[in-house]
Amino acid sequence: MQNLKVKSQNNRRWLWIILVVLVVLLAGWMGIRFWNRDIVSIKTAVVMKGPIEQVITASGVMDAPVYDLGPKMGGKLITINVKEGQKVSGGQTLAEFDDTTRLVAPANGIVAKIDYDIGETVSPGMPAIVVVNYDKSWVDAQIDEIDIASVKIGDKVKVTSDVYPDKVYEGEIYWIAPLAELRRVGGRIKMDEESYVFPCKIKFLGKHDELKVNMSVNVDIATKKNDHALIVPREALVSRDDSSLVFKTINHRVYESKITIGIRSFSSVEALAGVAENDVLAITNLSKLKDKGRVKIEQ
Repeated sequence: MQNLKVKSQNNRRWLWIILVVLVVLLAGWMGIRFWNRDIVSIKTAVVMKGPIEQVITASGVMDAPVYDLGPKMGGKLITINVKEGQKVSGGQTLAEFDDTTRLVAPANGIVAKIDYDIGETVSPGMPAIVVVNYDKSWVDAQIDEIDIASVKIGDKVKVTSDVYPDKVYEGEIYWIAPLAELRRVGGRIKMDEESYVFPCKIKFLGKHDELKVNMSVNVDIATKKNDHALIVPREALVSRDDSSLVFKTINHRVYESKITIGIRSFSSVEALAGVAENDVLAITNLSKLKDKGRVKIEQ
């Protein structure tokens, strides 16, 4: 009987010990949670030196000299010396009529269309053969009025097309309209008073045989460039009181730093002041951060 009593007392003692340990562990866990309540988990990026371009995007349409060739007086076709798709040279005879009238290519190009067969009569002023001079083709682009101050003649351009997504064509702006006009969408004016644009023309600086007349293209205009800029990802930027801020990470704390921005690209900006190379910046949960706040860096 005495042994049972001792054993019961020992069991109760162990239960109290276990209970005390659990209470201590719970208190410790709650204390740690309370101590770490203001820690924010973030991801980071490193400020690095590298090239950056300021790019303006615009929509465009391919254009080229198109020659609609036909007899002034009309007549019957007796010979056609070319086929559709054939390359021709300036001065080459393309067709002849029964009155010794001839159709001559005014420049190098490609026969885009032949509208009549031998023996048919072509009415005065009607085109019989259409020639396109792709060697002289260009892009008609529309630049938003908000961007026009950054664009100038001579700016280099990259032209792309959804038809050939893996190809990039080099170009250069050689003409900018002195007057704004309403934006055209699909060749029609978009009746929106806030859609004013400045037409411009872009010449090609290399081969572009695949691009055809009236094909839609995309235009990226490089207006500024720095090959040795301090690059800050846009995800790191916070706007406050008309200023741009970043949060530098040092020893598991973040510190606000106002930066001066230079060139802006789609994914990053050039920092002219406020950060240094190899600074580590927060790029997530920025709205939860405060100056000198504690952070946990996620991998």
